[in-house]
Amino acid sequence: MTDKLVKIREALNKKYFEREEEIEGMLIALLSRQHVLLIGEPGTGKSLLSMELAKIIDGSNYFQWLLTKYTTPEELFGALSLKELEQGIHKRNTSGKLPEAHFVFLDEIFKSNSAILNSLLTLINERLFYNNGTPIKTPLISLIGASNEYPEEDEGLEALFDRLLLRYEVKPIRDRNNFISMLKNEGQNITMPSLTINELTDLQFYGSSP
Repeated sequence: MTDKLVKIREALNKKYFEREEEIEGMLIALLSRQHVLLIGEPGTGKSLLSMELAKIIDGSNYFQWLLTKYTTPEELFGALSLKELEQGIHKRNTSGKLPEAHFVFLDEIFKSNSAILNSLLTLINERLFYNNGTPIKTPLISLIGASNEYPEEDEGLEALFDRLLLRYEVKPIRDRNNFISMLKNEGQNITMPSLTINELTDLQFYGSSP
């Protein structure tokens, strides 16, 4: 299975120009169940890399969202169940939302507001989502956050920043030939190898047994 991972890395490097470090980091995040921060200008392929990561893991659930200061908990975690609410139970329907995703991409992650920050921190760090006060274990493997800039020190986002251990500054493509190749969509027809969720789990614990 390690051969599969090498083939995945090689295929990604052929498909995405000048993104070797970011690809390496994202694959490390897969194996270590860590989270990634991508800092870079718009148009540098941050969301494309994240979507590609989810595609190569067969059977995985993917969730993507653009955060703003007006983002509500319902958008990320699901709406309250009206049937449950009639009985005084504040339970969210998390189907298709972040608590049920294996891979998550949050664009402009530092626009996160206080209404969702605490739930987001707990979910990232402990893989738990509290639904009506009950802790629910989530399948989250890796979260990728993207931003055009680093957060200001006085914004109260230090804890969120600290949880994104693998950090990369994504630069625009420098080589002219690579830029032309990108415009021509060269490399987009490459057949991408894949892993199943079970294979990924085996790789995550590879060598950990005595």
